Amino acid sequence: MNTVCYLLSSTVEKHSAKTAVIEGEIRITYSELYSTVESLSSFLLSHGVKRGNRVAIFLPNSIEFITSFFAVATIGAISVPINTSYKEEEIKFYISHSSSKLVLTEEKLKPIAEKAAKGTSATIIIIKGDIKDWSFSKRDVSCQNKAEIKTDDEVIYLYSTGSTGKPKRVARTHFNLIALADNHSQTVNWTEEDRILFSVPFSHTYGFGNFISAVKVGASIYSLAEFNRNKVIDLIEREYITVFPTVPFMLSALAETFLSKPRNLSSLKLVISAGAPLPKETSYKFHNKFGIYPRQLYGSTETGVISINLSNDIESKLDSVGRPVKNVKVVIFKEDGSRGEINEIGEIAVKCPSMTTGYHGLPEETKMAFKNGYYFTGDLGRIDEEGYIYIVGRKKLFINISGNKVDPSEVETLLLQHPKVREAAILGVKDRQGNEMVKAVIVSKSHMETKEVYEFFKGRISDFKIPRIIEFREEIPKSPTGKVLREYLK
Repeated sequence: MNTVCYLLSSTVEKHSAKTAVIEGEIRITYSELYSTVESLSSFLLSHGVKRGNRVAIFLPNSIEFITSFFAVATIGAISVPINTSYKEEEIKFYISHSSSKLVLTEEKLKPIAEKAAKGTSATIIIIKGDIKDWSFSKRDVSCQNKAEIKTDDEVIYLYSTGSTGKPKRVARTHFNLIALADNHSQTVNWTEEDRILFSVPFSHTYGFGNFISAVKVGASIYSLAEFNRNKVIDLIEREYITVFPTVPFMLSALAETFLSKPRNLSSLKLVISAGAPLPKETSYKFHNKFGIYPRQLYGSTETGVISINLSNDIESKLDSVGRPVKNVKVVIFKEDGSRGEINEIGEIAVKCPSMTTGYHGLPEETKMAFKNGYYFTGDLGRIDEEGYIYIVGRKKLFINISGNKVDPSEVETLLLQHPKVREAAILGVKDRQGNEMVKAVIVSKSHMETKEVYEFFKGRISDFKIPRIIEFREEIPKSPTGKVLREYLK
C-alpha cells in the first residue's frame, strides 16, 4: 500500500526496537512511536476529526510533531504544518485558508495560537508542555478507519510563496510522499544505521522531506527545536551523527565557531545544504574546520527533493546542486519553448511522481507553473555534460532568506500602509558572503527615520521578512509603462 500509514507500520515491523526519535534526554523506539501515534489518533477521533479534515501542527521540531503528522495521516485527515517563527497574522492565514479543525501546539505557544485562531472555527489543543490536553495512553485505532485511506488521498498541505502576496496551498498525497521518500533515501543510500540531526524545521518542505525519508529507512532522528551551533557540534560528536541537513547560514556559523578544544566530527558522512545557494567560500571554510564538504540539495514545495550533489570530485562541482534523484526528470526549457542543449541556460522544469498537480484555488498560477506534465520552477539554470545541474538565477522576484522565500509584494503592500510612506520597492541584495537580504527603498511623504520602519514592521511579519537595508530616495526609477526598474536599486 502506498500510504504514509503503511510506510510507518512497515518500518515498525522491521525495526520495532530501534531508536526512532531522540529529543534531549528522551528517546523512543519505533514501537513506542507507533503506540503514541495510535493513542493520538484515537484522541483526534474523539474530538471529531474525520477523513479529509485539516489539522494544523504548530509545533517546533519534536517527538510531538512527528507523532502528530502520522496520527493525522492514520485517520485520513490532512496535516497543515505552521512554522513556529510566524507572527499572528501569518498563523491566522494558514489556519483560516486551510479551514483547520484543530491546532496542535505546545503550552508556551498557546497565547499566540489562541490569538491567531480567534474568529476561525479551529480549536486549540495543547499536546506538548507541562499542562497538556492530551497525554499518551495505549488505545487502538480501528482498522476500519485505516482501511478507508487511499493512495491518492491528500495527506499534507504545504504552502509556497506566490506572486499574489499570499502563500499558495500545495497539496501532496500519500503517493507523492511515498515517492519522495523512495526517491530520496535510495539516492543517498540511507539505512537504519544512520543517525540524522535535524535543526532545520520539520514544518518546512526541506526538513519535512528529510524526516519522511529517515522514517522510511528506520534511521534515528535527533530533533532540535532550534539551531544552536555549540549544541549541534556537541551532538554530532557525542552521538556519532552520520547525516546533518542544514542551510548555508548554519554552515557559515559553524565554520566560524570558536573551538576551545579539537572536535571529532568524523562520524559525518553527509552534510546537506539546501534552501538557498551555498557560497563556495562557506564550503571551503566548513571543510577546513571539520574535514567534510557540504553537498547541495535542490528541491521545492511543489516537488520535494529534485537533486543532490554526490559527486566524487566535489571540489570541481561545488557550485552544482547535483544530479536528479531517482525517478526525477529535469529539463531545461529556453525562452522560445525549445529544450536546452548541454550547458544552455533556461528555466528548470521538473517531472516526478512526488510532485503536486497545482495550487488550490489559483487556476491561472497553476496553468503558468504546470505545463505538459512538468513543474516550471522559475529558476534559471543549466545542465552540464555529466548531468549536473547549476542554478544561475531566478525568473521570479522571490527573495531567498536561508531557505525562507519572501515575496516582495507582500512586504511592499504592508510598508505602503505606513502613513509616511508614499512609494516603496522591496528587493533582494547579497552581502559579501553571497547571502541574500531584504532591502527596502522608500520615498517618504515627510522626514522619516530608519527606526520608524523597523518599529512598524515589528510583530506584523516574520523577522526574516523585515528589511535589513533601508534606503530613502526622492523617487523610484520606473519604465515608461510604470514598472519598477529594480536593477537600478541594488
